[in-house]
Amino acid sequence: MKSSVKKVLGLSVLWFSVWGFLILYLEPHGIDYVHNYVITSLYFLLVIVYMTNAFKDEIGAYVDRFEPSDLLAMTLFAVFVSVVYYVTAAYAGHSPLFFLRDRIPDALKLDYRFLITKSFEIMFQQCFFMISIYYLFDNNVSRIADMLLFGVYTMLIHVPILFVPTSSGKILFAVSFFAGVIFSYCITRSRRGFVWSYMIHFAFYVLLAVSFWTLGPAHPSVFLQGA
Repeated sequence: MKSSVKKVLGLSVLWFSVWGFLILYLEPHGIDYVHNYVITSLYFLLVIVYMTNAFKDEIGAYVDRFEPSDLLAMTLFAVFVSVVYYVTAAYAGHSPLFFLRDRIPDALKLDYRFLITKSFEIMFQQCFFMISIYYLFDNNVSRIADMLLFGVYTMLIHVPILFVPTSSGKILFAVSFFAGVIFSYCITRSRRGFVWSYMIHFAFYVLLAVSFWTLGPAHPSVFLQGA
């Protein structure tokens, strides 16, 4: 148990270090999800490569080799997301909210560069979640208790998002608990459950942007930077 606690604490340090380097060093140098997005994507890719090598046994406990059906599912998902994303982007140009474009977070701008970078970031998060689940789940308690615990853990490591200068940070913080429960369910349900966890994670951000432009929030200022 003590060993697992140390591992989880060490993983938390890794988590905050990855985000800290991005926010405190890369972004001030003009490297983010949109500007110099290739560098940001490569940054997340390097972290993924490190994690998959350093924690290959932990990740291997939840990952089996891909089958054609898995690749087909991810391909169809990618095509579907791309179509929805670009159709909505075309619609956004005629939306009454378009004049707010310069004041909304990158996640809502429907920029293909953000979409590419986000795909790598989410893969990093999913790798991190698999490793964390490996050490957090306890065979002596029920699966439901494990999933709820992971939901709390996911929410705790998202505390810094509360400092995002819009109310959207608080929304994402609240959602993180439920996301943790859903991701842990998918990852532990089968040896390829991480595929579904990844797709759900990615779809959330796409649907968030689509909902903003198509439905129009009653209070758009919630999402505005500098509001």
